[in-house]
Formats: sequence, structure tokens, C-alpha cells
Amino acid sequence: MEDFDNPMSERKNNRGKIEIMADVLSLSTAGIKKTHIMYRANLSYEQILHYLNQLLGKGLIAQAVAEGTFVYRTTEKGREFLACYSRMSELITENYHNEKVPLLTT
Repeated sequence: MEDFDNPMSERKNNRGKIEIMADVLSLSTAGIKKTHIMYRANLSYEQILHYLNQLLGKGLIAQAVAEGTFVYRTTEKGREFLACYSRMSELITENYHNEKVPLLTT
């Protein structure tokens, strides 16, 4: 059953690209392995490769080697993205709950 009353519902299977990127960045703030991101963000191997490449290319996440394995960590630019994403989510949720405007029909 869909949650139409909450635009920011916790449905993980209906996330958009920006929300997935925010999830990966949030998980990576303290440094994390690719497989841990994959499981915690509920992504397939192909999806995690895609999003890590996107985030690396945009400078939102950094890759380092620790104990012989790659570790991913959110950069300063990535933290700025998270702050903006968080604020945007607050504004959408706040506006949604404070102002229920009826849809206009023709």
C-alpha cells in the first residue's frame, strides 16, 4: 500500500537518483566499503558501481585504500550536497504538511 499522505515516505524501492545519491553520501560520511554501501542502501552491484562512479566523477565522494580494500568517504562538496538535500526535503515536507492546496481541474 502506497503512502500518499507522506511525500517523503520510507519506501526504498521507489527512490529517485538524487535520493539514492544522498543515501550513498550519508552512508559514506565516516568511510565505508562498497559492499557495505550496497547492502545498507539496498542497491544491486551494477547500481552501486554506477552511483559510485557518478559521485566520484562529481567530486562528491573520495576513494581510498585502507587495509587492502577500497573505502569511500564523503567529501566536503558531498557534505554540502547532503546539507542542501536535507534542507530541500525539510521544505517539501514542511510545505506539504502546512498547506494542503486542492488540485485545480479543468
